[in-house]
Amino acid sequence: MSRMKRRNFITSAASGLVGLGLAGSLKAGEARPAPRTDEDKPKIKKYNTLGKTGLKVPDVSFGAISLFEPNVLRYAYDLGVTYFDTAESYLRMKGETYVGQGLKEVRDKVLITTKHGQNFRQKIEKAAFIQRVEASLKRLQTDHIDVAMIHNVDDLTQATNNQELMSAYDQLKKDGKIRFTGFSTHNAKQTLKQALDSDFPQVVLVMYNHMEGKEIEPLVKAVRQKGIGTVAMKIFAGGMQGSLKSLVNQKTSYSQAAIRWVLGNPDFDTCIPTMSSYSHVEEYVAASAQPLDRAGLQTLAAYRDEVNSLYCRVSCRECLSACPNNVAVNDVLRFGMYYEHYGQEMNAVAAYAELEPERKPLGCSNCAGACERACPYGLKVRERLLHTHDILSV
Repeated sequence: MSRMKRRNFITSAASGLVGLGLAGSLKAGEARPAPRTDEDKPKIKKYNTLGKTGLKVPDVSFGAISLFEPNVLRYAYDLGVTYFDTAESYLRMKGETYVGQGLKEVRDKVLITTKHGQNFRQKIEKAAFIQRVEASLKRLQTDHIDVAMIHNVDDLTQATNNQELMSAYDQLKKDGKIRFTGFSTHNAKQTLKQALDSDFPQVVLVMYNHMEGKEIEPLVKAVRQKGIGTVAMKIFAGGMQGSLKSLVNQKTSYSQAAIRWVLGNPDFDTCIPTMSSYSHVEEYVAASAQPLDRAGLQTLAAYRDEVNSLYCRVSCRECLSACPNNVAVNDVLRFGMYYEHYGQEMNAVAAYAELEPERKPLGCSNCAGACERACPYGLKVRERLLHTHDILSV
């Protein structure tokens, strides 16, 4: 997509979201499935307790990061999904609005998580943060958030040592506007260790999939034993399944196999695959409580074989210290993954725009590529960085 076409796409999409006023939200690309008997519908078959919160969550929950059709949320609820994850930043604050519209009639029967990012290089004021949460409540059409998370935490102590932020969360809990607190992270190796020494996180959201995450399993077990609820995200290992020829004739769908792999770890209470269509809902819910069989293992192996040297492990940081220009390699490539494979074009462009210019790959064309020599997976990192900069720059 050329830069001009991409700019027109983003502008048109953003304008359309505002102009719709949510009464005529964008279509999910398909009609609602025809009525079927309860026996024919996929259903959530297992619910777990989310740490010590006492909240009951389905093993397969709803990631609402790229949702345009509120009725998809209601369809997921009809199939037994009761835990929904969104964030203030998703779809430039429209994500919470869609979740609110889709769940307002069943709000007392579902659980909603939303997340608020923080720039710890800037001053955080208690009153201003409380206003942000109250704005989320308004968009969500609710008087409380079940789990309020700090979004994308790299170092938990930056949050817990910030008195204004912690005071704000305490006040919001006291006022009944937040029930439980937690954080999401792409740096679980550090933040889960920190969570063991903190009373703030009651739920954690971490990346875990069949290609990335086994190294944090002891930490996940430890925080789970402490009573912290555990949620898995990015379970599709880059989300490239739609473009892989090797998966065409597999007996088990890649998405179901990936979900089943995650659910095979009893230390995770739930996972949140992104559901942006009715077909997503049906396919993912059908994996509930299903063990991973030989056919599923073969599907995962085929996926790994094809993407091993293409998938940038988001939690890997081996190349960062090798970069002479301090480029945020894993963040940049993660945004590119959102754009090219997750169908999250607007979120990806917005996230990249917020990245400090000095952390972008502006000088990579003249670099010898130390990042590629440091990559343990053989990725063409420099080439990927330049490509990602081109597709995300507007």
